[in-house]
Amino acid sequence: MNEQQPPIEELDTDVLLELISRGYDASHLQQLPKLHRLARKIEAVHRGNPETPRGITLAIKKLEHILVDHIERENAYVLKRMEHDQPPNPDTPIAQMNEEHSVIKRQLKKLRKMTKDYRAPDSACRSWKRFYRELKALDFRLSEQIYLERDVLFPRFQF
Repeated sequence: MNEQQPPIEELDTDVLLELISRGYDASHLQQLPKLHRLARKIEAVHRGNPETPRGITLAIKKLEHILVDHIERENAYVLKRMEHDQPPNPDTPIAQMNEEHSVIKRQLKKLRKMTKDYRAPDSACRSWKRFYRELKALDFRLSEQIYLERDVLFPRFQF
């Protein structure tokens, strides 16, 4: 029997909430400390290489800080209020969450610029290449999650 999955945009609200919290958020929170350690290692080991992205460790740490704060607020004040398709609450800070999404996207753009769109130089070691691959994957997953929240989930609860 070949059952087709519905498009993600048509998933039940509680299924979307589960995907966001246990899929995306959990993955980001697990991945960011690893990326921070890799960035620190690359900046230290390759500090003499002019192709090493200067400040990448701080940029990753800033993304981690922004994202951890955002996830905590979003889970506490927005997503919990959406469980079981509860009626929209006018004081749910959806606009604030969307502004924070814009901040996250700007930080991702900065990382893309610093890493030349995640293209490691020929001189890059395996750790550096892995760092860029994993950072690119995080960028993709974060962008996908922001789309799901901004364009699929949140409109269900806006007046």
